[in-house]
Amino acid sequence: MNSAVRVDRDTLLKLAGDARAIANPPGQIPPGALGGERTSRQQGRGLNFDSLRRYQPGDDVRLIDWQATARMRTPWIRLYNEEKERPVFLLVDQRRDMFFSTRVQTKSVAAAKTAGLLAWRSWHDDDRLGGIVFGDQDFSLRKCRAPNASLPAFLDDLVQYNHAVADNYPHEAPHPLTLAAILRHSLPLIPTGCWVALISDFHDMDSECDALLAALRRRGEVSAFVMLDDLHLRLPAHGRLAACYEGQEVAFSLSPALQDGIKQSITARLSAQASRLTRLGVQVKQIVVAGDLLRQLQKGG
Repeated sequence: MNSAVRVDRDTLLKLAGDARAIANPPGQIPPGALGGERTSRQQGRGLNFDSLRRYQPGDDVRLIDWQATARMRTPWIRLYNEEKERPVFLLVDQRRDMFFSTRVQTKSVAAAKTAGLLAWRSWHDDDRLGGIVFGDQDFSLRKCRAPNASLPAFLDDLVQYNHAVADNYPHEAPHPLTLAAILRHSLPLIPTGCWVALISDFHDMDSECDALLAALRRRGEVSAFVMLDDLHLRLPAHGRLAACYEGQEVAFSLSPALQDGIKQSITARLSAQASRLTRLGVQVKQIVVAGDLLRQLQKGG
């Protein structure tokens, strides 16, 4: 199997350890942190036992742990922290336009690996995981469920759709799914308070996407992981370039003026895309597919 154009399940499984190094999703409270200015006296839903410490004057007597107090022959109280579980929903683009690369791996492979890392991060955090993996013609949509129940099936979806885009290339679907259609299908299943991660190149983002992303943003945090090939930043100053499309190969050269034009055009497009998403309240992270994915994700989304 060519790992540059297809990802396998073993590769996704091996990402489990790396995922521990990724920072918490945007807006998520890190483990151990407490919200508010003081500890709540309520010990009901939403609080987890954290540790014991000696009773101090002013402590709530209802927090006294009587078993520990009897053993130690001095008052001890139970400390609690807030539950940090939050649903995570991943939207992963595996359409024809993602099957592109000039080195290392395609955007579709990098997107699958990025989704795998984020899925494993949710597993380590014990967050409920849901998602939609979509190609040009169909998609697999899964509700947010406990990570042990949802992660295996989600990884299977990544492999299935990643292989499908490679197998079907260069054939084009007559009526390919749009990003807006995928957002419409996903919106009813995304719960309030969810962290939503969109992993795509966003090539077909339109005004309907704007409205749907704004609706998502009202429910929770939204991050866009924009998959890109950085060829425009490393065009050769001399020599010829080779390209292959639908079985045909061609070699060509670019003048310095044309190179500058390409670089400026693509840079401006990516900047406008990022600004558009940012105005909608979406946190943007551009991912260079030939780079170290883990290192890029460690810098936050």
